[in-house]
Amino acid sequence: MKHMSAIKNPASGKPIPITRQPTHPRTSTTTLSSGTYPVLPHDLASDIQQFVESDFARQYFSTHRTGFIFRRKVPVAQMMTWQKAPLSSPLLTLNRSLKNDAVRIFKVIQHIMGDREREKSAGIPVHNGSTHSLPGSPVGLLEEERWLLGEGLAHGELRDEIYCQLMKQLNGNPNPESVFKGWQMLCVLLTAFPPSKNFETYLRSFIQQRTTQQEGRVDVIAKHCLRRLITISKKGPRGKPPTMAEIETASDAAFNPSTFGESLDATMRLQERNYSHEKIPIILPFLADGILALGGTKSEGIFRVPGDSDSVSELKLRIDRGYYTLESVDDPHVLASLLKLWLRELSDPLVPEEMYNECVTCAGNPETCVELVKRLPTINRRVVVFLISFLQFFLEERVQAVTKMTAANLALVMAPNLLRCNSESMTVVFTNAQYEQVFVHNLLMHLKCDQIDVDYVPVHGLGASLPSPPQPRVSKSRNRK
Repeated sequence: MKHMSAIKNPASGKPIPITRQPTHPRTSTTTLSSGTYPVLPHDLASDIQQFVESDFARQYFSTHRTGFIFRRKVPVAQMMTWQKAPLSSPLLTLNRSLKNDAVRIFKVIQHIMGDREREKSAGIPVHNGSTHSLPGSPVGLLEEERWLLGEGLAHGELRDEIYCQLMKQLNGNPNPESVFKGWQMLCVLLTAFPPSKNFETYLRSFIQQRTTQQEGRVDVIAKHCLRRLITISKKGPRGKPPTMAEIETASDAAFNPSTFGESLDATMRLQERNYSHEKIPIILPFLADGILALGGTKSEGIFRVPGDSDSVSELKLRIDRGYYTLESVDDPHVLASLLKLWLRELSDPLVPEEMYNECVTCAGNPETCVELVKRLPTINRRVVVFLISFLQFFLEERVQAVTKMTAANLALVMAPNLLRCNSESMTVVFTNAQYEQVFVHNLLMHLKCDQIDVDYVPVHGLGASLPSPPQPRVSKSRNRK
C-alpha cells in the first residue's frame, strides 16, 4: 500500500490568518428555514437589475436584429423576454463551434418547461460518457435535461448561455405551469455548475426580485435558489452530470429540503418531528454504526479509499427520501465516503468561520484545541464530539495494524471536513492545511469526549438501523418525465 505522509512539523512557519469579508448593512432580512437572505426595497432592486443587465449586455450579449430590410437591432429587454419561437442564434457571444448546441439547448429548455412539443425524433445526444444521438427514438425529458447539464459541464462557455436562456423563458411567461417547471430546472442547474463571476450578480439579482412572488409558490423556490447559488459558486462545477434520480430530487428540493447541503440547525429542524429526542443529526449514527457493522475497523484505508461513486450517490438519494437502510450496501468505504460528503456539503462549516483563525493559530497547543471545542455552538460541539469519539475507535493498535490509518492519517483526510479555509489563495490553503491537520490530530489524541458536554455523551455501535423510520417523502414536483 502507498503510505500517507505524516503531519509535518509546523514549527518552521506560521499559519496565515483568513481575513473575513466585511458585512455590509442591510435594509432588512428575512429568515429562511436554513438561514437569512437580504431583502432589497423594490425600487433599489429594480435599479440594480437595470444596471447589471445593461453592464453585462454591453460586454457579452450578441447582437440580434429583426426585419428584412432595415434589420433593426433587438433591445436586450426584448431579447430577455419569453418567446414561443425557437432561437436562431445564441443570446450571448459564443465560439462559433458552440452556436448549434446553444440553439438546441433552447429547444430542450422549451421542452422541459412545456412551451414546445417534443419532436418524435429528438436527436438529443445521450450524455453517458459518449455523445451519440438516438435517431427515431423518443428521449424522455429527464434524459434531455441530463444531456443539457452535460453540455454545461463539458463546455464552460455554455453555462452563462444556459442560465440566460432559462431566465429569458421565465421572464414574461404567460403559463404558470411552465414558470413552475422553469424554476424547478433552475434548482437543478444550481446543483451542477455555477454561472461565471461576471454573470453571477445578474443571476442573483434576477432571483432576488422574485423572492416575493407568491403566485405559483415562486417565492419558495427563489429563496432556495439564492442559497444554492451561494453554495455552487463556492464549490464550483460537479464532475459529471447528475443521474435522473438526482435531477428529480434537486428539482423538488425547495419543498423537500435535502439532508445534505443544509445548516446543522436546519437539519435538526427537519428531523424534529420523527426524532425529537436525538441531539445530533440522525445521519451521523446511521453512517457511523453502519461503518462498524460492515467491518470498517478491518478495512484497509478506511476514510481514505473512496467508495464506489454510484453506490454513494444511490445511498445519498435513499437517505434524502427518508429510507435509512443499508439494504444492498456491503462496503464500509461507501458509508465513509458519504459521511465525509455530508460534512463537506454542510452549508456552514462545522467549525464556524469566526473561529477558524484561532484553530490554526493555536493548533500546536492540545489544551487550547480542546477548549476551542468547548466554545463551539451546542450542535456543532456535539457533532464534533461524536465524530472524534467515533474516529478514536480506529486508533487502537490492533485496528491500525489492519487499516493502516494512524492518527496522523485520519487527521489528514478528516481535517478538510471539519475546518474550511475560506480563501481563494492556494498559498494560504496549502500553508494552513498542515495546521488544520495538527488541530484535528490533537483532538483525536486529547479530546475526552465523555467530558465535554454534560448533556451529551456519544454512543456507538448500536446498529445501523433507526427506530420508527419516517414516512418516505412525497414529491411535490410536477411530472418531468
